[in-house]
Formats: sequence, C-alpha cells, structure tokens
Amino acid sequence: MRFSLHKKLCGIEISANSISAAKIMKDKLGLRLIAGTTVPLPVETVKLSYQKKNIIDNVLFIETLRSALAKAEIGPGRVGLSVPNEIVKISIQKFEELPSSRRAIEKMIAWHTEKTLHFPSDSTQIAYHHLESGQGDNGLMLVTVAVKSIIQEYELMLKELKLDPVIIQPAGINQFNFYQRALPQNGVVAFLGLYENCFTFFVFEDGCMTFYHTVKRGFSDLHFFQDVDMTMQHYLNVNPDREIENMYVGSQVAFHRELKDVFRNLSDMDIEIIDEGRLIRTDMNLAKEKERERLSAIVSAIGAAQSLLG
Repeated sequence: MRFSLHKKLCGIEISANSISAAKIMKDKLGLRLIAGTTVPLPVETVKLSYQKKNIIDNVLFIETLRSALAKAEIGPGRVGLSVPNEIVKISIQKFEELPSSRRAIEKMIAWHTEKTLHFPSDSTQIAYHHLESGQGDNGLMLVTVAVKSIIQEYELMLKELKLDPVIIQPAGINQFNFYQRALPQNGVVAFLGLYENCFTFFVFEDGCMTFYHTVKRGFSDLHFFQDVDMTMQHYLNVNPDREIENMYVGSQVAFHRELKDVFRNLSDMDIEIIDEGRLIRTDMNLAKEKERERLSAIVSAIGAAQSLLG
C-alpha cells in the first residue's frame, strides 16, 4: 500500500470587512498554496470590539463564511483561525522570577492581567509564550488576552459549518509566522505587519523578540506613516542603545512598490518589503498586480493553516 506524505491544512481569517480562507499543502519541497480566497462581508455584519458582541448579523456571517469555504474548497474538519487584531490585547511582560510549574505561571499572569486590565480573570482567555534568548532565561513572556465570550462567538460560527478551530491566534501573529522565514536571525531586526486598519510592530535581537506594539490605525489612515515613525521612536526611547538595523515589512494590502518608495523617505535604515512569492509555491501568476494583491490578502489565513503543523 502507498500512503501520501502530503498534508493538507486549512486556515480562516476573519476581519471587520471580509473572511479569507486558504488551503495549503506541506511536502518535501515546503509549502504550497492549493486554494485561497477573500470574500467581502456585507456592511454591518461584524463590528469589532474587545468587550462587546462582535457579530451583528449571524445569517450574513454564515453565508459569507460558507462562500469563502466553497471557493477555497474547504470541507468540514480541523482549521486554524485568525481572529481580528482589534479584539485581543498583546503585550510583552517581564517577570523577575518565573515559577517552576505551568499552573503557577498561568496564575501569576492571570493576576497581573486582572490588575492591569481590570477584567476578572474568569472572564478572560489568556495565552502566553516564554521568550527565551540565546543567553538563557530573561523572564520575558508574550501574553495574549481576550474576553472568552468574544472568542466563543467566532468559534460557534465556525462550528455551525462543522469546522473545528483547534488553534486560534490573532491575525498579526499568524501573519508574522508566515513572513518570519524572510527575517535574519542575527542583529536587531524589526518586522512591520501592515493591515488596512492596523499594524503590528515586532523587534528581535538575534532572533529573540524583545518588543511588540499594535496600533489600531493602518494603511487606510492619513496618519499611518506618522504613526509608524512614532512607534519606532517609542522603541528607541525605551531601548536607546539598541538601534534597529533593518526593517522588514509584510503587507496584507500589497502596494509593495509604493510602500518601498515612501519608507525610503521615512528612514535611513535598510527596509525590505517582503515578497510573499518567495515563501510559498503557488499557481498564481505573481507577475500580475491583482494576483500579488490576492496572495497578500490571504497571508494571515495561510499563517493560520501553518499553525496546525505544530
């Protein structure tokens, strides 16, 4: 008997304006995009909020999700899910000493979250990742916090169509996970993840994350480049002796050439707009602008599918 070594993985991204779906395959040559699509959500279907109900019209949401699944040829089963950046809070927290057990660490983070965000810990969903540098334990934790009832809204909509969202992460984290292979592992490097209505900003020192910031204004905002400049200045104010050497940009809104021209005037540092076609094989004709835009738009859904690799 012959068994296929090819593993097909599916990811969904939900934003305020659309639902994206992607099906990828992992083989000995790496990742391949099999199918991907973005379907617009009707106006007033979703209203993003960290605390209040998000999905305003369940029927329109389900119809849009069903359309995205059909176009990406995704059936019932396990999926990775990207939820909107705007409905979670992500921060790097430093602790002088970490408890030895996972349960004790979770209790410590829950206490700290309740104290700083003023939300009772039993109503929040907390995930964390230990950021350990090459020099050993530095007490840094990347912490993601969301209100349970808000996350459950999206889970229930997927389960309505017999999808099992086994891994749920913010869109910005899944986007970074897709682009990260383009970043060098040495030096002080920044990654800017760009969306239409927000952007994420990561800084790494020799491959270890040391800074994270989200701004809920993106490429569509008139003050976008000013906000990027202020974010970079904030980083330098906190880390005056660790200047960024290179910045890499992953853009969900495409416009690669325009971004490169504007960023060149914003800073003297080396800035690279990452080409998604270098990171995944696809049958798309990426010589065409519309096809490049289509691939850029589904990167967070691809990253959600990648999360299933473990």
